[in-house]
Amino acid sequence: MEQRTEPIVAPTSPALHEKDPRSTIELVKDIAADASSLFRKEVELAKQELLEAITARLLAVGAMAVAGVFGLFMLGFLALAAAAALDIIFPAWLAALIVAGGFALIAGPAVLFGLRRMRAPPLAPEETLRTVKEDMEWARAQLRR
Repeated sequence: MEQRTEPIVAPTSPALHEKDPRSTIELVKDIAADASSLFRKEVELAKQELLEAITARLLAVGAMAVAGVFGLFMLGFLALAAAAALDIIFPAWLAALIVAGGFALIAGPAVLFGLRRMRAPPLAPEETLRTVKEDMEWARAQLRR
């Protein structure tokens, strides 16, 4: 995934106290063009943030799937060996119950890891929301001139 390298910056404009040589119509056209460009960049930023959040969740799902597959293999082989060993000391039903409880203790941390990874990062495009607010303030300042 490619990271964005150039920052989103507001177009430069003359100081607020200087007289702008552009006509009002030109100023409105410039503001409309700047707003259109800014909107496209905000949409691009939102897409990038959502892609990062979805990618993180897909990695978490992959980790959960791997944990599940290995858990099944482990369950099969270790359950056979452990139940056979415990069957010497305990009744068969108790040996099987002890083995099942042991696997529950092993599977717990994998489930907790997967759940923790599913919660972070948030799906809301927080950076986009912040920059949109800044852009709105900039646009209001441009219109007040």
